[in-house]
Amino acid sequence: MTTGGWWLGTAVPVLVLLLLARALWAAAAVELSARWLLTRPRCSMPRPIEVPWLVVLLPMLREQAVAEQAIAAFTALDYPHGQAAVVAITTEREDHARTTARTRLPQLAGKRQLSAAELHGLFPAARCQRVADLINAVPLHEKLDRLTRLFDAEPTTAQVIATLRQPGHGALPLVHLHQPAVGGRKAGQLNHAVEHLDQVLGPLGWNEAEHGDATYVIVYDADALPDARTLEAFATAAHEHRAAGGRWPALVQQQRLPLLARRPFPAGPLGLVLTEEWVYQLRRSLGIELARVRLYAWLSRSPLPEVLRMWLRPMVYGVGCGMAVHLPAVRTLGGFPEPMEDLGCGHRLSLLGADLTACPALVLDEPYTEPRGLTNLHALAFSASARPDRHAKAVIHQPGRLTAAARLLLMAREWADEAAWLLGAPLFAASVVSAWWAGPAWAVLAAAGVLLHGPLLTTRLLALAPALHAGLTPPEGTDPPRRIAPVSPASLIAASPIQPFIRLAGPWRLLWRRTAGRHYDFGKTER
Repeated sequence: MTTGGWWLGTAVPVLVLLLLARALWAAAAVELSARWLLTRPRCSMPRPIEVPWLVVLLPMLREQAVAEQAIAAFTALDYPHGQAAVVAITTEREDHARTTARTRLPQLAGKRQLSAAELHGLFPAARCQRVADLINAVPLHEKLDRLTRLFDAEPTTAQVIATLRQPGHGALPLVHLHQPAVGGRKAGQLNHAVEHLDQVLGPLGWNEAEHGDATYVIVYDADALPDARTLEAFATAAHEHRAAGGRWPALVQQQRLPLLARRPFPAGPLGLVLTEEWVYQLRRSLGIELARVRLYAWLSRSPLPEVLRMWLRPMVYGVGCGMAVHLPAVRTLGGFPEPMEDLGCGHRLSLLGADLTACPALVLDEPYTEPRGLTNLHALAFSASARPDRHAKAVIHQPGRLTAAARLLLMAREWADEAAWLLGAPLFAASVVSAWWAGPAWAVLAAAGVLLHGPLLTTRLLALAPALHAGLTPPEGTDPPRRIAPVSPASLIAASPIQPFIRLAGPWRLLWRRTAGRHYDFGKTER
């Protein structure tokens, strides 16, 4: 058989069937997850004696623009008095980065026209365009002085938080921790907070020896907006799991949805690409991240034989915006792992066969409105997921509930997922283009797969987005969140088949640079 004959006779039919199966699975997973969120019952808090201690962790790096809003929202969450606290964690890395960034000012001031992208890392992302406009409006010989004064006037996140008043009566207490310059990323800030829990909860009467087993640390992004009942929902989910299985779950995952509109998408083709990625992120949130947690939890309590559960059990992706981790589990893992605390936690707890469950309360965060942060995110996520064997090695000395075969199968599935990330879109595209020559039936199936995977699912997600957005009740005193409204839904639906290709840029750029022996600096994945 020739190569062409093998491609049309074997590869194309297999790929077309995989595309159709993947599209059907994605549509079903999105629909079931959305319905679960939209029909969730209101929280019924467990009895006070069973209410777990909760610590909300807000790691912040260059978050001056949103720090005050975030702290106001999280300290206003409903929860029994004296059982929870909010921790804002700033880092000396921000101060060191400012010192380095200041040396770039003369070079930037020498340009006739500054773009907002060139100011990323010097100012909060939300202010970059405004600063660029101000600098571009002055004569060239005055630009350095104006830019320097604006830069020096910009407070650090730590300075912003230091000026905030302690929340009023009835609100959750706020603790500000400042991490020294010890390297690392978000995980390092989280671990710094975990090391200082006595300072956070001690004033409320907490000590780890007595209360550690009923304590959760909950990780959020600083730009997130949680539902007012979020902490009650966490406590309820954890309590129900414990009542059913006799153990606190190691992880309770709240599903973040990228539906918070703070900045508009840019105009033109770039805006279309970023809006397509927003749709894909919403699909991933519902159809992969939440669906996997719910499937994993269902399998854990299912009467199915282990040999069958082993083949169905997914690798869970933790999401570091609404991720509650049981304090003993954090200790078991040796802290939050680098380079991505959420993927690392999800992978390692999955490989241990730990108890995981989902929380039905909503949390909204911002979509990416500029390409640099998006590319960094995809490269970092690929780097954190591509070696599940390293996660397995990190927890191999810990007692787990999975057999060696089950762990190997989970790792193999994750490797297959990463290979599909790199190669799936181009292979599926090639099979769709070739399907007519494989036979009219395969062409029809290929067209059905593309329509279901792209335009039809995108149409459904655009219809679900307003209902999901309306399902969030903001904390008291917080402005209602603005909803994302795509400029041209028709263009978004028509161009939806390009969505899987957008996610290729970050991983392939990372691999190219590493192959060439060049360092890849992920930077901050700013939106």
